This record gives sequence, C-alpha cells and structure tokens, in this order.
Amino acid sequence: MLSDVASAGRALTRVSRSGPLRIGVLVSATGANLQTLIDLQQQDPDSFAVSLVVSHGTRSPALAVARAHGIEAWPGDFDTRCGLASHSRDAQTRSLYRRRARAWHDDLNTRLIEWESANGPLDLVVLAYHRWIEGDLLTRYRGRMINQHPGDLSILDQAGQRALVGKDPVNSALTLGHASTRTSCFLVDASQDGGAVLCQGPAVPFEAEGPQPPDAWSHELRQKQLSDRPCLEWTVRAFAAGRLSLVEHQHNDGSPIVLVDGTAMPLGGKKLDHAAGSERS
Repeated sequence: MLSDVASAGRALTRVSRSGPLRIGVLVSATGANLQTLIDLQQQDPDSFAVSLVVSHGTRSPALAVARAHGIEAWPGDFDTRCGLASHSRDAQTRSLYRRRARAWHDDLNTRLIEWESANGPLDLVVLAYHRWIEGDLLTRYRGRMINQHPGDLSILDQAGQRALVGKDPVNSALTLGHASTRTSCFLVDASQDGGAVLCQGPAVPFEAEGPQPPDAWSHELRQKQLSDRPCLEWTVRAFAAGRLSLVEHQHNDGSPIVLVDGTAMPLGGKKLDHAAGSERS
C-alpha cells in the first residue's frame, strides 16, 4: 500500500549549491522540449539556466534554436562512427553497433567532464534524443537524467510490463483502442523506458475528422504542446525545488516509487490535468 511507504527516500538533488539550476539538453529533432526549457529560463533566469546543448548529429534544428539564444551547442558524428541501428540486422552487427554507440557516449562523457571542470557542473540532463545511451554517461548522471516519452507508462500489459514503450507509443495506443494519450517524464536508467515515472502531462483525447480515423502523427504534434510541455515544466520545477525522491519499494512493474513532497505517488508519478497544468495525485 502506498500509504505504508515511508516518507524518507533518496532525494533527487542538484549538484551545484547556488545559482540557477544548470540544465544540459541532448537533442535530436526540432527542439520543442529545448524551447520549453529556454522559456523557463527566460521567465525565471535566477532559477533556471540552459547551459549546454548536445546533438548526436549535425542537422538537428534544435542546434540552431540553442545558438539563436546564445547557448553553447555541440554537433556530433554518431552515425558516421556507429552506423545506423536499422542496418544492424543480425546478432553480430547489432553487437558491433552497440559497442560503437557505447564508446561514442563514453567519449561524450569524457568531453562533458572536461567542460564541467571549466564551466561548472550540470544539475540535470534532459533528453529529447533518439539514441540509446549506455555506459559512463548513463552512470554519471544517474538520478539526474530525464526523458520525455509520448506514451502513458502507467499502462501495463497482462504480464505486468509497460505496454506503451518503444518508438511509436502514440500509434500503439491508437491501435489498442485507447481514447487518449499522455506524456510521461521519467528517470533514465538502463532499461527500455522502464525508469521511475516522475510526472505525466494532461491526457490528450484522440480526435477523428469526420469518417476518417485519428492520425497518429497529427495527434502527437498536439500532444507535444498539450502534454509534453506542462509535463516537462512541472518536472524541472519540482527537481529544482527538491520536491522529488525515490524509495526502494517498487510498483508492480518493478520501478521505484516516487515521492513528491514526501508523499508516495501511484505508478505514473504526479498526474497533471488541463487546468493550467494543475496537479492531481
């Protein structure tokens, strides 16, 4: 029972002791989540600072978003060094790809250590990122690396596992006949979308146009604004305020129970509704 969970847990805390929360962002695409963080910084520069943006490639529009706001931005050479996961079709090539990807992220970790020694530590790393992370980078940012996932990670299948993981949870939800989707913000660990869920954005109902069924991509674009944005905003604010912690007790899917202000949350963490991103348990 959640009511039996002790209020004391391992706090999710910042590294720097003063000044704004220093945020690093790993990006792949348009920079919508990056823009949410930049907006937070502009609203409250004493509390939030987007300090560094990193991409695995050279063509992400998010890099231009960062530079337009004076944020240091690093392009990458991941595909050149590692190849494409979609081209790894047997055990040998998949293993080679995975080793190369780990080495690439280990090198990025080394570069970040050097950058932090000169510029100060990052308190939080936010992923808007389409590459799998393993190795030293994942280990060093344990408990302070979060990801936005466009699926409800509190929905479990008959085996008790998360049903909407992977690359296309919106289409999966549509195929399963769900009436809506919502974004989940979770702590990144070595599992596939299996980390502790800190917050979920408001539910976004599927909308059909006349006799046509809902379109998954159009729906996901709506979800980015209506669910992604408030979910990320709430999570970053809660992290900065020291409101989040974990206990060793686990939910049915094996993930740690999240405490918000010392109160244990159900699977899915803090759920928001559409009343200006307001909270509900």
